[in-house]
Amino acid sequence: MVLIKPNDFSIIQEHFLTTYHLVPYLNKTKLYWNKMPTQKKSNQLQRFKVATLNLLNYACPPYSYYQLNENYNASNWQAKNIWLKNQLSNISADIIAFQEVFSIDALTQLTSSLGYQYICKVDEPSMAKNCEFTYIAPVVALASRYPISQIQAVAPDIALLKHLSLPEDFTFSRKPIRAIIDLPYLGCVRIYVLHLKSKRATNLNELANKKIPNNVTYSDALTDTVGRFVSQEQRCLEGMLIFHDALHEQAINPLPSIILGDFNDELHTSALSVIFDSQEEGPDTHQLNFSDAFDISDNSNKSEKPFTLFYEGKGKVLDYILVSNELNPKNTKTNINELSYHTLDEHIQTLPLDKHKSTSDHACIYIQFSVNDG
Repeated sequence: MVLIKPNDFSIIQEHFLTTYHLVPYLNKTKLYWNKMPTQKKSNQLQRFKVATLNLLNYACPPYSYYQLNENYNASNWQAKNIWLKNQLSNISADIIAFQEVFSIDALTQLTSSLGYQYICKVDEPSMAKNCEFTYIAPVVALASRYPISQIQAVAPDIALLKHLSLPEDFTFSRKPIRAIIDLPYLGCVRIYVLHLKSKRATNLNELANKKIPNNVTYSDALTDTVGRFVSQEQRCLEGMLIFHDALHEQAINPLPSIILGDFNDELHTSALSVIFDSQEEGPDTHQLNFSDAFDISDNSNKSEKPFTLFYEGKGKVLDYILVSNELNPKNTKTNINELSYHTLDEHIQTLPLDKHKSTSDHACIYIQFSVNDG
């Protein structure tokens, strides 16, 4: 578990055995308990926004990403940050999840300037072994205007993997975040930030060359078929383990919960649908159900769900926000009055693919929901 700036503070809370680490940016350090201070009720609707955005190789110069020659110069790095700051200002989200973060300090500085006192990550971006200036693995991050009272990396459930005869040494391609954020009038909200394995085929050239040396045709075919399957298997296992963690947490401590990020696949038509799209609600399981926020939103019947990425001229929805029944306005037992779904996608519709470097190749999506504070 890693939190950002300044030094970590440990708080042992009464009734809690967990050590919480809280990190506001700079020296404006405030320590919060698990519950927000009592606030005067006004019988008004309190509105909150929760967003997610894949930043597309957010690596501050002079650092490169993946290849030494893939980097930003001063001009396009400045352009990217101006664009990002404008996007975040326009959304004005209370909570925002980020993917493809290499330079966490730069992101911390930018979000802090917009009023996000809290930002966290649970892993470090990794560098290439042969080049200290080239990143090869990004991380996810979570920024909030409200106190983050608990942060943990989602760990693979070893007992589950063993029971299913799956590899017990399984690791996530990007460690997901599980956090609890204290929102006024709503209380504790559990947030999962994920970035599942991409569809890019796992490279099997080394294995192929050992089996049949110098046979490029065999090597390419193996990577394009078996390698693609391996990537899909990794992505599905990641999705399953995150969802299992969410089910487990909801079963023992139900909270309004959100799973959001870049799923790298279309949720309702891919193998991931077996995990995320096949729940049946019943009187004893309603707190364990998660819904695609678009499907239960006030604007879900007005149009088809907007694409969040275009690849080779074809639009796809790869980014999602899933909410538990506590945040479903159709649930009569909740104090959520309305929920709307929004997509900021002008940059992916108007810019050619090679121009996304200073923006992102993903749309930014967010939800807005209101809570009756009376």
